[in-house]
Amino acid sequence: MTAARLLLVALGWLLTRGPALAFVLEGSQTSYAQFRKWNAGLNGSLELEFKTEQANGLLLYTDDGGTYDFFELKLVEGALRLRYNLGGGAQIMTVGRDLNDNHWHKVQVRRSGERTSLTVDGVAQSKVSRGKEFYFGRLASNSDVYVGGMPAWYNTKLTLLALPSVIFEPRFAGAVRNLVYADEESSLPRRQEIRMKDHKVNLLYYH
Repeated sequence: MTAARLLLVALGWLLTRGPALAFVLEGSQTSYAQFRKWNAGLNGSLELEFKTEQANGLLLYTDDGGTYDFFELKLVEGALRLRYNLGGGAQIMTVGRDLNDNHWHKVQVRRSGERTSLTVDGVAQSKVSRGKEFYFGRLASNSDVYVGGMPAWYNTKLTLLALPSVIFEPRFAGAVRNLVYADEESSLPRRQEIRMKDHKVNLLYYH
């Protein structure tokens, strides 16, 4: 086994075996968590785990700063729905059911050129975007990644959202852990850390 392969195996073990720092969102009008930009570009993946008893709520959102491109993950009647746009029109995928059973569920969004896939607990669905250009925005103007809700200041700056209706989505109430990116900044999966600003979350360790 090569050194690179050993490194990937060790990294995978750390990401999946060690105790995970989870955060709990209360679902109030001020609760959300903020993470660094996901530099998806043309190829990349984003994954997380969540558990909740709530059937509806915004799990994750990021966009290109208010033009076209966005990714929105939300629970709709206990199923997970990915709505996204890469410039050729919005696409929707829905995977899973009864995900509000207060057990941990693993989610992955993966980009590969014009193809985007959503996987929930090993069940996958994918779609191909229309158009000729599939790059996700520009890193300089893309938004951060928001989990559980959106900052209140967006209420007065809806033009900065590629999907303005996201501000009206019910907020997620539950626990989230292991938010991991693989993107153009780092092809190796990296667990992300919360950017502590004005949001309210509780941090807990889960095994």
